[in-house]
Amino acid sequence: MRIRSFIPRVFTDIRGVAAAEFALIAPALIFLIMGVFEMSFRFRASEEATRYVHQVADLISRETGLTTAQLEEIRNAAVFMMNPLDTTENLDIDVSSIGFEGSDADPAYLWRRVAGTPVTFNIEEAEGMGLENEAVIRVGVRYNYRSVLTDLFGGGFMAIERSAYARPRVERLVSLDGSTDDGGEIQYFGNN
Repeated sequence: MRIRSFIPRVFTDIRGVAAAEFALIAPALIFLIMGVFEMSFRFRASEEATRYVHQVADLISRETGLTTAQLEEIRNAAVFMMNPLDTTENLDIDVSSIGFEGSDADPAYLWRRVAGTPVTFNIEEAEGMGLENEAVIRVGVRYNYRSVLTDLFGGGFMAIERSAYARPRVERLVSLDGSTDDGGEIQYFGNN
């Protein structure tokens, strides 16, 4: 008599082993692939925000004078400049002209316009970026990134903040609404 005949057939049948192994490994693989997609989407959003803030700083620094309406047009162009990201209600922009006054050229706001919520900024960061009676344009952007994957698992949004500085190219002071210095108080534009 053979010993094998006493072992129940259930323990020796191996026909479903591959399916059982796949069932154990599949959730981990799916989770790993979703994580790779999420990281690539976040990286793309970060890159688009960085590119946008530098383009806006460059556009504004090329001008001798702007209007608030032109700043609104630049903000509205974000829909196209940051495509395929949804920037409709997820983008805050903070544009300011920082002048350097006095013999020690301390930085001070000349004008500042914000659409959405102000992007935090320490004015001392601009120290040394200009000479007396010059200015530098500072653009800050906050993009509130949301993805389908983070929403699926109950996550919130990720705030991506970027800032860029540019020195005016034609004039040393860029005017806004006809004035190069309106006291530097935050003035809101757009749909706030």
